[in-house]
Amino acid sequence: MLTRAPLSLGLLLSVSLTTWVEAQNRPADRPVDAKNIPTNAPAPFEDPELERYAVYQETAALPESVARVTTELPLELKKGDRIAYVGNTLFDRLNEFGHLEAAIQSGFPGLELSFRNLAWSADEVDLQPRPDNFGTLDQHLRYHEADVVFAAFGFNESFDGLDALPEFAERLRGFLDRVTTQAYNGESAPRVVLFSPTANENVGRVQAAARNNARLAAYAERMAAVAEEMGVGYVDLFSDTEDLFDDPTTDHTFNGVHLLDNGYEAMADIAFESLFDQEAPASIPNALRDMVIEKNRQFRYRYRPVNTFYYTGGRNRAYGYLDFLPAMRNFDIMVANRDQKIWELATGETQSMAIDDSNVPPLPPSKESRGANEWLSPEDELAAFRVDPRFEVNLFASEEQFPDIAAPIQMRWDARGRLWVSCSTTYPHVYPGQKPVDKIVILEDVDGDGRADTSQVFADDLHIPLSFELGDGGVYVSEEPDLTFLKDTDGDGKADFRRRLLTAFGTEDSHHALHDFVWTPDGDLLFRESIFLHSQVETPYGPVRAKNSSWFVFEPEFHRLSAFGAYPNTNPWGVTFDAWGQH
Repeated sequence: MLTRAPLSLGLLLSVSLTTWVEAQNRPADRPVDAKNIPTNAPAPFEDPELERYAVYQETAALPESVARVTTELPLELKKGDRIAYVGNTLFDRLNEFGHLEAAIQSGFPGLELSFRNLAWSADEVDLQPRPDNFGTLDQHLRYHEADVVFAAFGFNESFDGLDALPEFAERLRGFLDRVTTQAYNGESAPRVVLFSPTANENVGRVQAAARNNARLAAYAERMAAVAEEMGVGYVDLFSDTEDLFDDPTTDHTFNGVHLLDNGYEAMADIAFESLFDQEAPASIPNALRDMVIEKNRQFRYRYRPVNTFYYTGGRNRAYGYLDFLPAMRNFDIMVANRDQKIWELATGETQSMAIDDSNVPPLPPSKESRGANEWLSPEDELAAFRVDPRFEVNLFASEEQFPDIAAPIQMRWDARGRLWVSCSTTYPHVYPGQKPVDKIVILEDVDGDGRADTSQVFADDLHIPLSFELGDGGVYVSEEPDLTFLKDTDGDGKADFRRRLLTAFGTEDSHHALHDFVWTPDGDLLFRESIFLHSQVETPYGPVRAKNSSWFVFEPEFHRLSAFGAYPNTNPWGVTFDAWGQH
């Protein structure tokens, strides 16, 4: 059974049943749980200065319209330029690899450039769904004072087909006309460079090149024509990557569409030469790229936090104000600190990865209107149970014996009789200065006495793993906003392979993001998300979008995702199939 939120309880299992037994009523002599007792604590001070960190659609500043700036390549960068990535998954996944930014920082040391990644999976030039009251692209570009905009589009739009090319050209003109006439930096319009999609390749059972490349070539050609017409720079990634992907001995994508590390490294070289009419630096320090990735991680926590319904949406005052706005301030400071370290590494001033975050202020106290959960020992928990006399309950495992299983969310038995448990101490979201350290733990009863004897941590760097399912030699796990696949390849019982298969599932409320993982009778992976959540996921077959709850089916062999049953419903936890295959 999957709980609605992590529990700080002993893991109590019945050896007679496969159900989780919960206490329904406590004895009369047992005190009321403290969580139901108001604290009567005064509300903490709400600092009005924190409002400046709220990038809300309703209130955030908009840029002023100014004269258009023509952008020619090679691109001339100026000291202190602020560069923003916008667009689809091609740029969204730059966060994981960092090759392009590292190449530009290394190629232009001393310019003190800053990059902010505002890309979002499945975005199109005029279709960019966001959580409720989330700032628009223009508002975020204004907040980050963009001087240069790198824009990657065309992939998702191409699934409209060749007949939609004229319409796409008009949509692209509208996007460029707006972006090239806004003073995001408060003074002048940005220099804008448009990037084509990369080519697709045929990988395993996913024949993405055969399905998509003819359309992509046509869309890339039309993008080049519109870019010239509108006076913006243009980088053709399609032609060079099509030649690169013809090599049958090496895969550059994992699903025919989304690049692997070697694909992003090659893309960075192509882009750098197109942008600056010179070859990319031959040698880039690993520390520099690692710091770029670290900076991207902290910025992602700021730009796309989980629980956005509590940050920008309907609960931002009742629950989220004093959690999120100080956190946004602190993330801004931490990102700037990492920019400084990137500049030092790029110039060779230092080789140290140490970051000085001493200028990050402590977070103010949060509102505490009710008491904390009452902690019970396993013995007291068991005493509080009301058990049907036909059954008995025994303790299988407790965090007193196995501390790694603190805050369990879901459990699942494998074919060897071992119990796998996902646990989250990160829930409800990451705070500045923290990193996700959530776990999947394997418990095993070695001697058959009904109690776990051993504990093995399979993974310890997960991000709120609400649900998981075993299969294909590994584990599929929910990691907001991602669907991740983990695998132990060397037999030591610990995951050493990790791949983000799909991204941009909804994160508006972290306790009912992707969950209910289960294999269907016909071998597909089924999962769902609940109310408030909006998803837009890029796939080799086109974007998949869902609003305000949905079921999903994923076919791993084909990397195909389908959505169904998208109607507002709340938070059911647990799904199964009966003997007739009914859901």
